[in-house]
Amino acid sequence: MKTDREAVVWTRMGMRPVKMGRIYVTGSECRFTYDQDFLETGLPGLGVVYPPEIVRETTIVRKRSEFFDLLPPIQLLIPPRSGKNFQRQLILSYLAKKGTVPSGGFDADWEILMIAGHGGIGHLDVFLNDDKAVEWYSVPGKHRFFEISDDFGFSLKELLTWLDADAEALIRMIGPTPTVGGAIPKLLLTIPDTGWDGRIGLPGKIGGHGMTDVILKFEQARSYPGIIELEALALDLHEKAGFEVPRTWMTSIHDIPTLAVERFDRDKNCTPLFTETLYSIFASGDPGITTPYSTTYDAIGRAMDRSPIDLVSDKKSSKRHLLKRLLMALATGNGDLHLENLSIIRKGNVLCFSPVYDPTPMRAYSVHNLLTPMPFGQYGEVHLKEALVRFTKNLGFRKKDLSGLIEDVLSVTKDYTDRVQSLKTLPDANKKNLTAIVDSVRGEMRKVI
Repeated sequence: MKTDREAVVWTRMGMRPVKMGRIYVTGSECRFTYDQDFLETGLPGLGVVYPPEIVRETTIVRKRSEFFDLLPPIQLLIPPRSGKNFQRQLILSYLAKKGTVPSGGFDADWEILMIAGHGGIGHLDVFLNDDKAVEWYSVPGKHRFFEISDDFGFSLKELLTWLDADAEALIRMIGPTPTVGGAIPKLLLTIPDTGWDGRIGLPGKIGGHGMTDVILKFEQARSYPGIIELEALALDLHEKAGFEVPRTWMTSIHDIPTLAVERFDRDKNCTPLFTETLYSIFASGDPGITTPYSTTYDAIGRAMDRSPIDLVSDKKSSKRHLLKRLLMALATGNGDLHLENLSIIRKGNVLCFSPVYDPTPMRAYSVHNLLTPMPFGQYGEVHLKEALVRFTKNLGFRKKDLSGLIEDVLSVTKDYTDRVQSLKTLPDANKKNLTAIVDSVRGEMRKVI
């Protein structure tokens, strides 16, 4: 990077958009300072670890590294550097159409942040300057919904092969819409508040009525056939287990299986709620956290107890949530419950775990066949039964608490393998693989009871 860079962070958590502060990036560090006027609003700030009431006017400074050029809450607004990341490639294609072809690395990240760093998941909006922010927040024309056209469907099919260098039809249809990370193609859109009816619109900028913000997910038939049905099934089971889950609509767009998931980071008026992944929180507090897998479930529990800044408001309830989430992941073959798939949300003055998202049984696909992405209870050194007991004890619960949760989870998922077998789009080989894995793990879990 040859020159220093500056940008501003805004938010519209309150009744109107407000400037939160300024980012300044040098060759060696990233700095952020809260705006004085923002400190008077009483709104939550950049992230859990950077509370405005404690930080005040002090500039937050973080050394740049190969993992984080920016403060984690900002860095994680940028889709990761992967040639197969749908969101990143879509934005780079848009930039190329505008005549901007960044050299790569942080130069590309910065250009992407200026396009996709506002209106995305969570409460932060990043802009090049205040004028850009005011322009973006300006009152738009009447919100419009579009029927999904043949052109949209054709362009989308091409994009899903990762080979389409011309995203013009999609961009013309929905604009350079902000996106979310992950390898599965996802777009942030709106649908009518009455539910899915085949019409889509741009995400709201300053709230709105008659619409619901959603993440629209598309199936990659080559890499993950049946994944849309699997995610819908997993969400249904988590709701039956007593977890809060977003509303969903499973459909098909030009023969591509699609899932519309209501965004829990927006209220009923499409106003952002303070939301942060555990990855962002942990990386903000510990430079040793370099990936979404760089810790243990036990450490999450310890952080809830020992952090000088409250990560959650009700520690006991949150630790129970974490334990039950892990048990559900084991019982359904998730294997992907990492720091980016666990988030904290603020409801009023309460910090708690967000509704469940991305609970897909990824162990159906051999490339993701891990029991869990992070250790717990010294699993590997001890058998699963003992690891679960140790993890439970580390969270401050007793073995009988664990037994009760396992009974509940196994009861809720008792017909799980039958439901997997009845899925229409999941190949038989994946059904067989997932069923065998889940039956084995569930057998081990029963030994605890």
